[in-house]
Amino acid sequence: MSLWEINPEAGSSIVLRQVSCESGDGIELNYALRPGSDSWAEIQMPFRGSWSEKVPVTFRLKADSSASLEIKLEDEDGTTFIRRVDLKDRYKDWERIVVYLNSLRHAWGGDRKFGDLARVYLAVAGRGNGTLWLDQVGLGKPGLKASFSPLGPDLDPDRKKRGFGFRQRRHKEMSPEDPLVYEWIKRIQDESSPDKKLLPSMEDGVFQTFNNSLAAMAFVLKGDRERAERILDFYSDSADPGNKDPNLQNFYYIGQERGFFQNAVLKGGTSSVYAAQPGSDRWTGDMAWLLIAYQYYGKVHGPDRYQRMSGLLKNLILSFYKEAPPGGYIRHGWRNGDAKIHEDAGHPEGNLDCYAALRLAGEEKTAAKIRQWLDANLEGDGLPLDLYTWRALAYGKEAAAVLDVPEHDLRFRKILEVRGQPVMGFFHTGADSAENIWLDGTGHMACAFFEAGTAPRGNFYADQMDPFLIERNLGGVITKALPYTANQLGGYDWVDLKKGFISPAVWYIFAKNRFNPLKLETH
Repeated sequence: MSLWEINPEAGSSIVLRQVSCESGDGIELNYALRPGSDSWAEIQMPFRGSWSEKVPVTFRLKADSSASLEIKLEDEDGTTFIRRVDLKDRYKDWERIVVYLNSLRHAWGGDRKFGDLARVYLAVAGRGNGTLWLDQVGLGKPGLKASFSPLGPDLDPDRKKRGFGFRQRRHKEMSPEDPLVYEWIKRIQDESSPDKKLLPSMEDGVFQTFNNSLAAMAFVLKGDRERAERILDFYSDSADPGNKDPNLQNFYYIGQERGFFQNAVLKGGTSSVYAAQPGSDRWTGDMAWLLIAYQYYGKVHGPDRYQRMSGLLKNLILSFYKEAPPGGYIRHGWRNGDAKIHEDAGHPEGNLDCYAALRLAGEEKTAAKIRQWLDANLEGDGLPLDLYTWRALAYGKEAAAVLDVPEHDLRFRKILEVRGQPVMGFFHTGADSAENIWLDGTGHMACAFFEAGTAPRGNFYADQMDPFLIERNLGGVITKALPYTANQLGGYDWVDLKKGFISPAVWYIFAKNRFNPLKLETH
């Protein structure tokens, strides 16, 4: 047990204990993940000695957990490959896990080519508390039966089927937008805080910068200027260089520009003062989306009102730029409740956000450098879904072909039965076998197909969101909303399926209005 190093994210914890197992001494891993948002905690072990791709990493596993287990292998230059395994209702009894490199995908770092094995990581990711038991962690013999199939596309034989219909994934016309979804967003703004400005993400007490940026854009799209200004005024008014409270939701801390926290909560639950949720990041991607929201408001209503705030956000993002030939990238920003700034490598999703935001803000030169870096790093068919959809949205028609990767691949595209009818949508990754649909991602795909000029496919996926609408009675007013996911599989046990979530509601509105939020254009 002494070989394992513990590395939890701020606000999360791991406690290891040596226990007796059938084969000898094993490890009991008790974890508690940071409440309120997805988090992780991991153990890692250095590896020394000869190794080849034909040699599997093996261990015995038992779990009492609703999170996911991330199995990560890292080589000597930091190239990291990963496999995510859903633990919910699985591994109640001991099972041997046999993992070959070909069943993992490149996650980050290094040169994307796996060299000599240097470290093995086992991480718990998601939400909540639980226990894992591990035994006999090490290298197995070549030829052992793999626990997971090699990663690669599972191509739909009907992927090129012509015509219109469910299997063809095309609709001639799109069903009309349900106005009660927009009514739900308005009621959430009016009933969730004393100042009636910010919107909590899941009818709860957590106010996320990303989701409020999306909501502000939905209000602008709908011509609801005053509601958009409530959100945008809050952030603009929360840029006080004199702020000395390290936990206040404020752009500044002791005169230093830091950005806004990802997640905030109301102090005391009843005031109009927002504080950072413990361990929250000031994530660069959120700053980019907030800048996009200000750019959209300025495009429609003129730039004067928020010129200062737009400039602060733009300059903060630019200050995080780092050269990394070819091109360069925007670094992470402040992490883990301001415990540190930045990470060692660039984050593709956040840089797609920054690319789009900086282009809209007129910073074409830096945006071009970011795109060079993105194009050099975004390869293959195993990326997270939004690295395909947001590329198509940010780059435009020239990137339309990237949508075929998740759209043709049944690892991403799922068919579920909802209220007695088949529904098609997308999960956030192709590296997880969970039969679940991520409603945000399905909205991404619809909007991206409209941007690509493939309206029948955009119509189809916009319509696939309709069966997920749920009725919500808010203050005596009947509204409709969408949950974050179709079910709780794949690490989404934290989702309350009876409550609406801001981001899928906004993406539903974007899709039904054929709006591209990364170019601020309607098709």
